[in-house]
Amino acid sequence: MKFIRNKARELFYFSWLILNLLLAKNTGLLDDEAYYWVYSKFMDWGYYDHPPMIAILIKAGDSLFHNELGVRFFIVLMSTLTLYLIDKLCEKRNDLLFFTIAASIFLLQIGSILAVPDLPLMFFIALYFTVLKKFMAGPNWKNSLLLGLVMACMLYSKYHAVLIIFFTLVANPALLRKWQSYFAAAIAFALFLPHIRWQIAHDLPSINYHLFERNATQYQFEFTLQYLISQILLAGPLIGWLVLYAAFTKKPVDPFEKTLKWTTVGIFGLFLIATFKGRSEANWTVPAFVGLIVLAHQHLTEKAQWRKWTYWLLLPSLIFTFTARIYMMADVKPMTWLKKDEFHKTKEWARAIKDTAKYLPVVFPNSYQRASQYWFYSGRPSFSLNTIQYRRSNYNFWPLEDNLQGKKVLLVYPDDLGVYPDTIPNERKPMHSRIVDSFYSHSNIFLEEQKKAAIINGKVLRVRLMGKMTERFAKSQTPVYLALYAHDNDVAYTLRGKKFLGIYNGDEPSSFSVDVDLSSVKPGKYRYKWAIESCIPGWPTLNSSSSEMVVK
Repeated sequence: MKFIRNKARELFYFSWLILNLLLAKNTGLLDDEAYYWVYSKFMDWGYYDHPPMIAILIKAGDSLFHNELGVRFFIVLMSTLTLYLIDKLCEKRNDLLFFTIAASIFLLQIGSILAVPDLPLMFFIALYFTVLKKFMAGPNWKNSLLLGLVMACMLYSKYHAVLIIFFTLVANPALLRKWQSYFAAAIAFALFLPHIRWQIAHDLPSINYHLFERNATQYQFEFTLQYLISQILLAGPLIGWLVLYAAFTKKPVDPFEKTLKWTTVGIFGLFLIATFKGRSEANWTVPAFVGLIVLAHQHLTEKAQWRKWTYWLLLPSLIFTFTARIYMMADVKPMTWLKKDEFHKTKEWARAIKDTAKYLPVVFPNSYQRASQYWFYSGRPSFSLNTIQYRRSNYNFWPLEDNLQGKKVLLVYPDDLGVYPDTIPNERKPMHSRIVDSFYSHSNIFLEEQKKAAIINGKVLRVRLMGKMTERFAKSQTPVYLALYAHDNDVAYTLRGKKFLGIYNGDEPSSFSVDVDLSSVKPGKYRYKWAIESCIPGWPTLNSSSSEMVVK
């Protein structure tokens, strides 16, 4: 017992690391984890959805272990170090209380193994606050350089890092009067510049998607309700309410705690406000959890009665999280009552599709997740064909589509829809398929309106589109479609434009005019996208971002 008391901290972090390594090795990949694993096959300065930090970590881990542990190895190490750094940020030390909070928070218990951008971001935020604390106490060349480096790493992890920097300045406007702050910012900008150049070269896909295309057009109360419930659950299914209350009611005692308070409350509040415009995903608040844990710990050390609640709730919290961990690792069929279960029977699912495909390449319409899962568990590259019913992803950029042109392929989709008549039974949900003798698509072309669309005689929409043509596309006479979406996000109309000859101009963009008949469209406000015909009847590829149009 004396040894345990003397080595409590070491034993806690060692146990945390070993348990998470075991869970990482024996748990199937989430869809998004498999997608980020495909990232690592095409190393670049940026990707459609995120900066490249997650790809770097997965690439490094995959070079050590060619399985789920390899994908998650450095994530598990980072999650353990993150907890250690948060622990060090607490001025008032109560080891038992800190370990109890950490063990009760669902995000830390379950999320600590997942190879997603949130975990690297959380690690670098903890490191950022560690350096910032020293910087605020005495800015110098060394601290400024380290701060700039860590800020760049935060930004390379996930764009939400901008919020941490912003609320730091809101909490400490005096930092704007220090030349060391500008030196740190210059270092961060210089290191982040390759990613900015990648964004510009690819027409700012991440900015367009995250800021303009993800939001719903009408407010729904369930967005706000789901957000509030999800934040309590992330903070701990049983202890979350107490952790949030303790952090939000903590009065800062110094400028550093003030910074933690602003970043925590600011991020939670910002995404709460965002629910009035659209859905806020539960994990978007992950950057706030570093400050949340520190503030909650500091406040609970002063509140003996509140502190007792954390100890009383520890055992049921551990029972809940360990039950979830065991289920994640168990080789069982997905529970039918779960809306989505990504951990189980994926190997068997991939094997069933592989056996059906035999030698054929496999294409998954409208699912970068299924394409990535199949690639990881079958060992065969696959392709996600993104159509107007879906969204763009990095499969629109990777050099996979050209290798499939003119080849016989197997299309795989979850539903028949009158397009995929053959069934692939497996231990998950049955899949449907269709063989295409000669595949063709043009999803790697991105179209923009060169001039504002004009309606002629109230019936015909004439627009001039611009994009980088492929030689194959330029030699074809392929129809362009205008897809109009009503406010409920259902496709209202898919209108075919005239056939045309594109112009192949190498790496330079070229333009062409398209006329679309709008006489069948009811008056109203729509969102619209441009699409190009593919080999799947009625499923043209998505080739633009969405914009608004009013039809009178």
